[in-house]
Amino acid sequence: MAKDTFILLSVSAGIMEERGREPMPYASIEVANIRAKDTGRDGRVSYGSPVLKLKLVDESTGKPNIQLAKALAKADRYGKPVDFEGVYELAKVKGVEQMTFTVLDAVLDAKPIAVKAAS
Repeated sequence: MAKDTFILLSVSAGIMEERGREPMPYASIEVANIRAKDTGRDGRVSYGSPVLKLKLVDESTGKPNIQLAKALAKADRYGKPVDFEGVYELAKVKGVEQMTFTVLDAVLDAKPIAVKAAS
């Protein structure tokens, strides 16, 4: 599992209900990338995609992790760096292959906060 640090901007989770469709759960966060890159022009520094939207997924079920979203919102870490654990994957986003990071857990105060299912 990969670890990465982002600044938490917002948390969004719930059930989407559309007419004529089954209710669909969703859980995601919006974060700011903290890594700077040198553009090579006059020593200027820029950031990778400054704002990213990441999915929160329950590793055991593969479904959106609403509990993790609630725990992040309750932790009140908005505007602060948070360590996330997840998986980097190559995926097509709007027809373009891009690296995506799917969040499986978050670490606050050196402890994972996702609720693990008992086996």
